[in-house]
Amino acid sequence: MAPLTKTTRVYATHNIPLECDVYEADDYPADAPVLLWFHAGGLVDGSRVAIPPWLVQACFQRKWPLVSASYRLLPQTGADGLLEDAAAAYRFARTLGGATERRVIAAGSSAGFFMASLIAQHLQPKPLALLSDTGIPTFDHPFFRSSHQIEDPLLSRDDADGYCAEPLSVGQTPLSLFRLDMLLPSGARNPDVTPAKPVALRHRLYAYFVRTNAYGDLVGKVDRGFGWARRDPAGRRDDELADWPVTVFIQGDDDHDTPVEVCASVAEALGERARFCLARGQDHCFEVNCFLEDGDRPGMEAVREALGELDQAVAAAAAAAAAMSQA
Repeated sequence: MAPLTKTTRVYATHNIPLECDVYEADDYPADAPVLLWFHAGGLVDGSRVAIPPWLVQACFQRKWPLVSASYRLLPQTGADGLLEDAAAAYRFARTLGGATERRVIAAGSSAGFFMASLIAQHLQPKPLALLSDTGIPTFDHPFFRSSHQIEDPLLSRDDADGYCAEPLSVGQTPLSLFRLDMLLPSGARNPDVTPAKPVALRHRLYAYFVRTNAYGDLVGKVDRGFGWARRDPAGRRDDELADWPVTVFIQGDDDHDTPVEVCASVAEALGERARFCLARGQDHCFEVNCFLEDGDRPGMEAVREALGELDQAVAAAAAAAAAMSQA
């Protein structure tokens, strides 16, 4: 198996250059699905280097290129800017390696999954599948209108205003950090490297915006929610729901940043298009520094289950596409 490499590319320029990191190896098939990843950080912080090691390993095993994209942060960008960045990253992933139409799995952690969800909500063709890592599929949920206080003490108004006055930027302070030297050439965990634990201060804006019910105004213009997926008497949702990609959720049931009900309500609305993998007793981003070798760690059974569900969804989507091309 060829060694994993990382290259950094500018995938778009939207007022500022937007970079992505591409993890792949020379022996990957040219038509392999691409996993497009959006980092955590409440849409206000984080960095594209924040990828769970187990996900890098899983893509390496399957010979899927992994594209981890930066995007412009709130509130300096707006809802339209988030959608513009998601669309450009999706276009880059679909044309990776000079291809004209690669299949893409859109994925993200925490609010990064909102970016992946925007792709499925607004763009065609739909992604091959969606993967939510304790994600936020929508801010159109009562939790984000409840004045909930996640942290104590809350970020002060002056500090929040200071962050909001900063220039337009992408995330530079990761909640976690992945480096290639964390893996051996085989893709196994390197036991000599300990994952770093960066400190992301701007991330506190997430708790501030939750407490002040700000997300509806910040992203509501592009956030369709999932009310459309709930069956109505005329069955008008059926065509759109049938076109929705299978969505695999990894979720802890003790998540203090984004309660389990947020994803659970979306999974219920999506019905047969959702796969819900619950990690009992686990908090937000519980597996952020885990490797596949950490199979006995609490909650990792949900990760293994999710990868199995993702494999099935990708195989089923590929078979359906092949059948359509032969019809």
